[in-house]
Amino acid sequence: MTTLFMILAIVYAFLYYHTLHTKKLIMAQLKESEDHFHSLVELSPDAIVVHCGHEIVFVNEAGLKMVDATDKNELLGKSIIDYVHPNFKEVVKNRIQQMNEGLKAKMMEQKIIVPNGAMMDVEITGTKIIFENQPAIQLVIKEITEQKRIRRELEVNQQQYQSLFEHNPDGIFSIDHNGKITNVNQALVVLSGYSEDELLTMAFHPLIDEEYSELATENFKKALNGRPQNFELVGLQKDGCRVNLNITIMPIIVDSEIIGVYGIAKDISKENEALLLLEQKEEKYRSLFDHNLDAVFEMDLNGSFKNINKMAEKLTHFSKKELLTMSYHYLIENSLEREYKNFSIVKEGQPFHIEQKLHDKFGNLIEVDFSVIPIRIQGKTNGVFAIVRDITEKKHAQKRIKELAYTDQLTGLPNRHWFYKELKAIVEQAQKDERPFAILTIDFDNFKSVNDTFGHNAGDYLLRQVSNRLRCCLRKNDKISRLGGDEFIIILDNITRNDVNQIAKRILNEMTPPILIYDQEIIVTLSIGISMYSDCTYDGETLIKQADLAMYLAKESGKNNYQFFTEKLHARATRKLQIKNALSTAIEQNEFTLFYQPQVDLHTRKLIGMEVLLWWNPSFGFVSPSEFIPIAEETGLILPIGEWVIKDACRQLKEWEKQQLPKIRVCVNVSARQLKNQDFPLTVKKIIEEENVNPNYLEFEITESIMLNVEEASQLINELKKLGVKIAIDDFGAGYSSLNGIKNVKIDTLKIDKSLLENVTQNDRMLSMLKAVIGVGKTLNSQVIIEGIETKKQVELLKEFFVVGQGYFFSQPLPPEQLHDVWEEKWNQ
Repeated sequence: MTTLFMILAIVYAFLYYHTLHTKKLIMAQLKESEDHFHSLVELSPDAIVVHCGHEIVFVNEAGLKMVDATDKNELLGKSIIDYVHPNFKEVVKNRIQQMNEGLKAKMMEQKIIVPNGAMMDVEITGTKIIFENQPAIQLVIKEITEQKRIRRELEVNQQQYQSLFEHNPDGIFSIDHNGKITNVNQALVVLSGYSEDELLTMAFHPLIDEEYSELATENFKKALNGRPQNFELVGLQKDGCRVNLNITIMPIIVDSEIIGVYGIAKDISKENEALLLLEQKEEKYRSLFDHNLDAVFEMDLNGSFKNINKMAEKLTHFSKKELLTMSYHYLIENSLEREYKNFSIVKEGQPFHIEQKLHDKFGNLIEVDFSVIPIRIQGKTNGVFAIVRDITEKKHAQKRIKELAYTDQLTGLPNRHWFYKELKAIVEQAQKDERPFAILTIDFDNFKSVNDTFGHNAGDYLLRQVSNRLRCCLRKNDKISRLGGDEFIIILDNITRNDVNQIAKRILNEMTPPILIYDQEIIVTLSIGISMYSDCTYDGETLIKQADLAMYLAKESGKNNYQFFTEKLHARATRKLQIKNALSTAIEQNEFTLFYQPQVDLHTRKLIGMEVLLWWNPSFGFVSPSEFIPIAEETGLILPIGEWVIKDACRQLKEWEKQQLPKIRVCVNVSARQLKNQDFPLTVKKIIEEENVNPNYLEFEITESIMLNVEEASQLINELKKLGVKIAIDDFGAGYSSLNGIKNVKIDTLKIDKSLLENVTQNDRMLSMLKAVIGVGKTLNSQVIIEGIETKKQVELLKEFFVVGQGYFFSQPLPPEQLHDVWEEKWNQ
């Protein structure tokens, strides 16, 4: 046991001394390692910091310089976190934690803040170490501010180059020594029609028209020798189309060695087209300027001539050399003030056009049409073109045309166009000066008979003679015009009513001596209507209408007289207008009523027919047919009104048929206006078919005067008779001789005018005339109707002639509802 303890003691002693020796040896080695560490870190160009716990325990000289410190104590004891930019603090804390746990931190770029407040870009690498027997973190910090700036500049340059390359609107390419394409941008892809991949497998020669291949190769060689080249050629696109290109190529130099060329291909097809167009426009301009049929002047904004053409020399008789020393204002006749104003307009870029007079070299005045056009370059007016046309002859012709346009060629008097123009001026002046004037409208009485009897040449001669007489009756400043036909109109300016009377009488007296035509003496009579303008505000048209109304009154008053327009005439005109306006809606307003007057056989006392009479009762009161029928004919309203009358009469025929009354004839008056309508027979046919009536019971009464136009009337009557309609001649024997008109036309009825019945019972002569007229009707196998029978004595006298009577003796005109009772009582037994 003792031996064992001794052995153990020896072993322990050996181990103790050995351990102590080893420890000393290790400490010596550590001391040597630390010395080596300090030597190495001090020599390091990068900052090295040892961070133990939460503070800096070591920093080398490079670290001091980095933060601009002179003493290590300024840093020792502080935390590395204090120097980290706020944006990186959390990241750095996590990295320190990871390194404390034994993980090696990868290199990281971040920003630190040095004591003077400046920021610095750094690159940090960290690892865990044992420093002075303590676990610590060693950080290697390398400033990269300048490096980062240089790198950023390189990146920017690269991006700028890439942007210039990729987004350049022109084709960009690079080619190596062998002519092979090494890079292209999208613009070149579009320009060539090849894809990028296709281009990068090609040399540049297939992209060039064969004619320009040698030129391209020669310039390529020059660029490889260090000399940039610019030239034009024709390129070939993939589809074979040719395109005009401007090529710029320059050497690519790397480390003083040329490794290829950069090139720019610009499509100049449109530029070439524009240049060609510009050349063409220049040629057109020169042609238009030099060979213009009008004089053309180019001037600056002060009116000085800069260029002229041959026609300008011919117009002015000045040479080009002379004109180029002159101003436009030197040639004009008009006021300079006006021309300066015109030039101020053109300076603002607005063209203007005027007519004016120019002096030529010999002092002659030339009337010209002057068109001035601004010359605008880059949005600014820097001159003008003046196109000048000689219109001297044209103005003379216009003057003559104007004279002809305003002159009546037959009489030499001013015509209608001149009169209305002059009247407007006179009315305006009269209103301004408050002075009276009068208008006289003059119409021949029965002028048509002169033309019909002696021919139109005689009528023209008569008009000339009358116009000369009229002129002799007027004062110096009075105005006379022939409106057309036999109508004349006179304006008596600044005149009293009494003076107008005197002139009107003078005109009528001047016409008293007969005018000899073909050895025949013609007495001329005139109807004169007068309207006066005093303090009223009438316009010219109104005054003419008033004078016309007065003239119509003069005709109605026996002709060969004059009448002034009066309020009575005005009332009549107003009434006429009221009737005219109301007539246009009378049918729609259901204002018309048909009345019927019986026609009775005087021998048998049987009812054989009814005459239709149109009554109108508008809102303003009953209007007599003698008043509204002429207005209806004048306006043409008689056509729809007449059609309505025929329709309604046919409906009434149908209604009497339904009531089983005896079938009788209905007589409808037809106006001359209706009979002049070529469609009238077709209208009648349509009504007969629509109303389904027997045309044999429909009779149309036409006046004897219509038969004066034999041919036209006969044709129309025959067309109506083909429809089965009966025809009656109304007012027969009232003054017209229509025997010639009816000899070739079968007339069903002759209605003898009531004027032949007057005093027939007391006057044998009147009775003889009546017998003769009745005899005409009997000879023609026509039924004879005598109108206006009012007494039993007349009935007894006429009974022996076997005629039909119509008049108040039998019945006044009645509406259908009243007529029915009379019919039943008198004639339906």
